[in-house]
Amino acid sequence: MIFGNKRPANGSGRRESFSQGERTRQTILTGAVKIAAREGLAAVTIGRLAKELRISKSGLIAHFGSKQSLELATLEAARKLFKDRVSVPAQATRGGIERLWNLCDLWLQHIERHVFSGPYFFTGAFLEYADQHGPLAGAVTDTAQDWFNTLRKAVEEAQKKGEIDPKASPKQIACELNGLMLGAHSAYLLKHRDCWREARTSLLGQLRRLATGDIPISTFTSERNWTKYLQGKS
Repeated sequence: MIFGNKRPANGSGRRESFSQGERTRQTILTGAVKIAAREGLAAVTIGRLAKELRISKSGLIAHFGSKQSLELATLEAARKLFKDRVSVPAQATRGGIERLWNLCDLWLQHIERHVFSGPYFFTGAFLEYADQHGPLAGAVTDTAQDWFNTLRKAVEEAQKKGEIDPKASPKQIACELNGLMLGAHSAYLLKHRDCWREARTSLLGQLRRLATGDIPISTFTSERNWTKYLQGKS
């Protein structure tokens, strides 16, 4: 017989404790991602998070152990958020040139909808860490490469479906599309709204240049025509 407070059956107390620990961890990472999006990963420190979230430093250390572990976890949390808003929804759509378009469109949407609280999280991190060494630099580079590979594979799928010129280089196309998106984001940050509004038109123009004759050229002249074309395929 156990006197005093009874232990919860089936380890429910342990599960509750684990759940609370996970909630605390997620709260910490949410705060860390917000700071990193505004000021860069270097601004994410155990002391600052402890102060802003009103959590003891020892509590933070218990969850992450070191500043580097915290930075890596912050990067992974941001990566998951980006995938959930961009990569995963795009992969759920039809393949080929439509999926390639959706990847670009959702990328622009995540800027418009302020998925991150500051300038594009990964662009800032990549420029800061790309030429450095170590676990964090490697993780940042892997994240950027993963997005590039996603674009490249979408191009290759479109080529297999006969929707994009098979002689074109998937790597080069991915570079050019990514460059258009980054340029559009720069215009957004500079408050050049006219340039930002033309971003999708520019992307459609790039796709028109690469598309095979199976898709009418008029389809790429405006977002309205493109949307109408996609709806007709449904």
